[in-house]
Amino acid sequence: MKVSVFVPATSANMGPGFDCMGIALDLWNEFHVQAADGVHIEIEGHGAADLPRDESNLVVQCMKMLFQRYGRPFPGVSLKMVNRIPIASGLGSSAAALVGGLLAANALLDAPFGRGEILHLAALDEGHPDNVAPAFLGGAVLAYVHEDGVTTVSLPLRDNFAFVAVTPAFALATERARSVLPPLVSRNDAVFNIAHASFLTAALTTGNVALLKRALADRMHQDARKSLIPGFDAVVHAAQAAGAIGTVLSGAGPTLLAIAERGAPARLAATAMVQAFREAGCDATAHILPAATVGAYTHTRMRQG
Repeated sequence: MKVSVFVPATSANMGPGFDCMGIALDLWNEFHVQAADGVHIEIEGHGAADLPRDESNLVVQCMKMLFQRYGRPFPGVSLKMVNRIPIASGLGSSAAALVGGLLAANALLDAPFGRGEILHLAALDEGHPDNVAPAFLGGAVLAYVHEDGVTTVSLPLRDNFAFVAVTPAFALATERARSVLPPLVSRNDAVFNIAHASFLTAALTTGNVALLKRALADRMHQDARKSLIPGFDAVVHAAQAAGAIGTVLSGAGPTLLAIAERGAPARLAATAMVQAFREAGCDATAHILPAATVGAYTHTRMRQG
């Protein structure tokens, strides 16, 4: 049996929605697996030069975890990864590998775990659900983990927005980006973020551009993290000057995600942001992406003969 799993990129936090809001974007990684003796890995795209090709590979680790949870020995795997999501970029590459490995293993085991169980395992392993939930479900998702599982709400997005993901040419590990966060926030800042995250859900679902401009502000994580990204303020200003509705740090960074109206406004924002990164001494790549309306899915093909 050959199993193929397709997982979208994700952008977590969305400004004020720290650790509880994310969106799936139409940029996909592929994982093609079949049982084999030993571990054999082929990698195309991002990470082809440096991702491990042995059992330490994150996809393989997640597959082994699910086999162990089911009480069955891991048989080994032949794995082909097609990576379109930049590594350590704030676009959910680790979440995609985690989701891909779990779904592939579940298919090889003849699906003993439901998708809700898989989502819960993924969120527990990731530590927070704002990447894995939209990777599973597609679209914009609110999510939190509790002792009984993961509670999610999918937000019905209007189609007048495009998402401009601009990634500078350096990696930023989530652990590094977390290490600079303050251990406590003030009551005023907590209330500020609660209010802005609430208005952000309304803006995304109604398509209200004026509200969205105001709702993306954050006081919990972006100010602490922007020092890790050369040119952060200049890139945000360039996006705004080019007509973007607003710009946020994607996940833990270093990707910046601008929200713009579709068509020319999105293209102008992408060009301006890449140029601003270049002036700050960083090459950068832009992707203009719609939201991915579906989440991760699996295709299974039985061997012939």
